[in-house]
This record gives sequence, structure tokens and C-alpha cells, in this order.
Amino acid sequence: MPTRLFAFLLAPLVLLLAGCGSTAEPALWRVDAADAPDGAEPAGWLFGTIHALPRSTKWHGGELDQALEQAGVLMVEIENLDTAESQRIFQQLAIDPALPPLSERVSPVYRDELAEVLDDAGASEESFHYVETWAAALTLSSMIQQRSTLDPEYGVDKTLIAEWDKPIVGFETTEEQLRIFDQLSGDEQQDLLESFVDQADTIGPHDLSDAWASGDADRLAGLMDMGFDASPQLRAALLSRRNSRWIGRIVGQLQDGKKPFVAVGAGHIGGDDGLITLLEQRGWKVTRVQ
Repeated sequence: MPTRLFAFLLAPLVLLLAGCGSTAEPALWRVDAADAPDGAEPAGWLFGTIHALPRSTKWHGGELDQALEQAGVLMVEIENLDTAESQRIFQQLAIDPALPPLSERVSPVYRDELAEVLDDAGASEESFHYVETWAAALTLSSMIQQRSTLDPEYGVDKTLIAEWDKPIVGFETTEEQLRIFDQLSGDEQQDLLESFVDQADTIGPHDLSDAWASGDADRLAGLMDMGFDASPQLRAALLSRRNSRWIGRIVGQLQDGKKPFVAVGAGHIGGDDGLITLLEQRGWKVTRVQ
């Protein structure tokens, strides 16, 4: 398996193909108590991340750095991004010798597109014969990214964790994240792979990154929703249920005055099931920082 796979795992599927320009001004939201007086410091922040960037990308500065300075705790998807451990668990979960060929695990309409993706990745179908469908989708994505300028070593999550010198809270462990994929039903795994091969042909490598870098949250949300149009069940597994599990811990940090800086994949922020909506439903005010 590619050794850099894990850095991409729980980004929304369409973010697995994102690139980025050299300068970025990504979106940031402040969180306040509903009765907070004018001029009060934020109770916390939400920041949608991207898990791989070109080395030259610059995204620090201004309001973002001020928020990081004021924040008391960093909340991320995984606190310890241990590549060796993630690879060990991935290989333990991803292999099933009883599987049919990969092309038989997608609908006929997607088979030509799958062949193109395999070719773009420099891979053969035979190398995925015993690899579960969810793992094949993630591995192919990683292989394609390794042929681009994107580098998970310069992803926002990893950079924030490396720079942070205050408490860090991780929402999930490596194994918990991987088991989310491993526990997808057969139909959901098929949707995951078909969505990936479809997006590889319809979303350009810089469409998402340009939206993220410019702070165009509406465009970014629209592009990400394309990855889940065909499968509400897949969205529920990869986004909605996880957001519901996280929100209580976020609110707890806010109520305790910890001033959390919540930095998770950008797909978790917006939408009817996103963290902004869930916070507002619990009486918090969420405002875009300009």
C-alpha cells in the first residue's frame, strides 16, 4: 500500500483530488455565546482544513493567526497521525481473499472510467483483487495524488498539530477512522468507488483547492456535495454521524471556556448536518470572520 495514504483518509471524497495555489485565504468562523456582548472575544473557532497541499502553499496570517494565538485547545480529527500505525491497521482491515475482480464491483457504466483511473494511477486491476472496495478507492486516490504536486506532509491538519504547543484533543483514533470505512456496507463501498472514479473525470484537480484557498465556502460545499449525491447513506457514515458524535465535545470545551480551535476536514463544516448548523441548534452564534 502507498505509505502516504493515511493523510487523505477522512477528507471528504472529493477533497482527495484537491490541489492548491501558492497563496491561500481559507474560510474561518468564530463561535460566540448567543448573549455575548459586542466586542467580546470569541468563545471558539471553526476552520475547514484540506489534508494535502503543494509545498509552496502559504495559508498562515491575519485573522487566522490571531485566532490560533487566542485559542486554548486545538481540536482535530486525529491527534497522532502515525503513518506506520495507520498502515498496519489499514493492511489488517483492507484484505479479503474472497473478493471478485475490482471491475466486477462497480456497475458496468463505470467500468471504462475505472480502467482510466487505474491507468492514471499507474496501477493494474490485478493488484486490487484482494483489496476491499473502500480501500481500493482510497489507495487509488493516494496513488494519483502522489503523481501531482500535492503532499500530505504539508496538509493543514498535520501542520497545525506540529506547530501547536497547547493542549490537543482528537475526536477519533486511527483505528476508529479506518473502521468507519471497513464497516460500510457493500453498496456503500461501491458508491464510494464509483463516486471517486466519476469525480476523477468531472472535477478538475484545482477546482476544490481554488475554492478552499479563496475562502469560497459556498462553492466548496457545492463541490463536496457532488461526492454524496448518489448515496445519502455514505454521507451519513462519513460526515453526518461523525459530526453528531463530535458536537458534544466541542460544546463542552466552549462551555468550559477553553476557546477551542476546531480544525477538521472542510466537508464537516457546512450543510444541514455540518458543525455550523449543529452549534446553532444548540444556541451558539457562528459568524464568518472576514
